[in-house]
Amino acid sequence: MLQKNLRFIGNLLIVSVLSVIIVNISSLPVYIYLITANWFTLLVSFSLYAVIIVFLYNIYKTTAELRQFDFLPWRTRLNKRALLLMVIGAVIIVALAFGYAKLTAVWHITESGNERALDLLLRKNPVAMTLDAVIFGPIAEELSFRGFFFSYVLSDQYLDREYQAATIVINGLLFGYLHSGNSLVPLAYYTLFGMVLGTIYLLSKHDIRVNSVTHMLANLGILWLVPS
Repeated sequence: MLQKNLRFIGNLLIVSVLSVIIVNISSLPVYIYLITANWFTLLVSFSLYAVIIVFLYNIYKTTAELRQFDFLPWRTRLNKRALLLMVIGAVIIVALAFGYAKLTAVWHITESGNERALDLLLRKNPVAMTLDAVIFGPIAEELSFRGFFFSYVLSDQYLDREYQAATIVINGLLFGYLHSGNSLVPLAYYTLFGMVLGTIYLLSKHDIRVNSVTHMLANLGILWLVPS
């Protein structure tokens, strides 16, 4: 049992490091926006995003197959349960965002560096950043944070609820840290955000499409409904 737990912890450490590297690579299109924004750089950025998403999907698919982790192809038909999970997950995340916005306003909490950068980019390039936040970003993040992460850690030896719960928490903390740095309240918000998506991934029986759409709907709801 001890050896199994140590191997599980080792898998968590390895996949956390790999996920940070992959997420930084998948953020390259955003860095292009930071340099300048015109039709050419936008075309390059979105083309690069498409390549990165295909690359991440293949990493996820290969890892899932090697680790004997359930993998649902893109063309598998969505059922009512999947559609319900999308809606519930998005509503919970938007509700969290409302609470977070209220808390930061009342307590005068400074935005995290990630939030300041996104606000700046949204003001400078609203169309490009909306496409990034609502389409490309969620797909890339779900393929790396949920698809790759969970399939690497939760192989057929680690399907007990204790291992699943630990994976959801660690995955959420990593997601939270990469989105907020070490600012406590933003860290708590983004960690819960990530934990909701991790839970949705397991409840959907590892259907990355459910997570991607949930993340898209949540980001769209936050952009439209939550005061900045």
